[in-house]
Amino acid sequence: MNTYAFQLGREQKISIAEITAFFLHENIKVISQKHINQFLIVETKKPLDANKLISRLGGTIKIGTKLECPDSIVRAIVDSLDEDKTGKVHFSISGTNAKRVALNVKNQLKERGRSVRYIEANNTATIIHNHLIKRRSDFTIINKNVFMTVGVQNIESFSVRDYDRPGSDNVSGMLPPKLARIMVNLSLATPEQIILDPFCGSGTVLTEALDLGFKNIIGSDNSGKAIDDSKKNIEWISQNYQISDINYQTLLSDATQLSKKIKLNSIDVIISEPYMGKPLRGNERLDTLQMQTAELGQLYVSAFQEFYKVLKKGGMVVFIIPQFRHHDGWVKTDCVEKIKKAGFLLESFGEDESLLYWRKKQYVGRGIYRFRKK
Repeated sequence: MNTYAFQLGREQKISIAEITAFFLHENIKVISQKHINQFLIVETKKPLDANKLISRLGGTIKIGTKLECPDSIVRAIVDSLDEDKTGKVHFSISGTNAKRVALNVKNQLKERGRSVRYIEANNTATIIHNHLIKRRSDFTIINKNVFMTVGVQNIESFSVRDYDRPGSDNVSGMLPPKLARIMVNLSLATPEQIILDPFCGSGTVLTEALDLGFKNIIGSDNSGKAIDDSKKNIEWISQNYQISDINYQTLLSDATQLSKKIKLNSIDVIISEPYMGKPLRGNERLDTLQMQTAELGQLYVSAFQEFYKVLKKGGMVVFIIPQFRHHDGWVKTDCVEKIKKAGFLLESFGEDESLLYWRKKQYVGRGIYRFRKK
């Protein structure tokens, strides 16, 4: 049996849903899983490829594999660090009683004649900078178990794809690459399938899909600037990430007119963050927000009627439906039942019908929904 700890991102339910979707997609047999604080502890029948996992997931910070502790946590860490008898030992420990354990580990290593440096790695950047994965020397204590880090999220790569790409629109706002990646994984799409983003904006969903190995992508938008930005960003990621043999299209089209530009029953998966209304200042009246959600709801239902035409039977849609902060509550876009009547089944994420992505002090929350064409 193999036991792993997944350190979850800020929106833990979204991270867990993505991991669950990935296991399902890859036919990974899970014996058990348990959510403890910011970690998901998973037992699997076969060993996991941590490097493959961490490179594909958007919502997982790091992955650790469980060390056996026949005597004590301190002894297990010391023995692990002392396997390589050469050079100075650099290590980091986080979690339960981390500083006390680290001091004991340091003292015992010195007793064995080792030169030791303890590093407080409070973030993944420190782990990467000090080569702690290669050294197999970053540990996390969760309750009475210890996990050695075997994979850590490449935050620099996400940052490059967020800020260094040539096409962007700060006025309309941009979908974070991590969230776009999560949405692609939640779709359960396979590499040969055709992915469409009908509100493609600057192409974040499309470029994340390409980075994940998808080759057949279509982006459409009713903005000429968005189409130009998407083209630039697709070409940019293809060149900078050495991605070849891709088949992509960009179409200037309103989402409510898709069937005029796209062949009927030809699309496997739709993944999109749509137009979410005018930017908010936070002081909007309730009736103003209600009017905005009503207008957006009509737009989304009209778009889904077109999705039904271009999607193959059983085709999946991962779609963001916004909700707006008003005092301590939410004004939601009420359109799910009408979308279901348009020919779709709502596919839940475990016990949750939707997943909320929201930062405190933001006025808009992103509700992630998953639908399947009947």
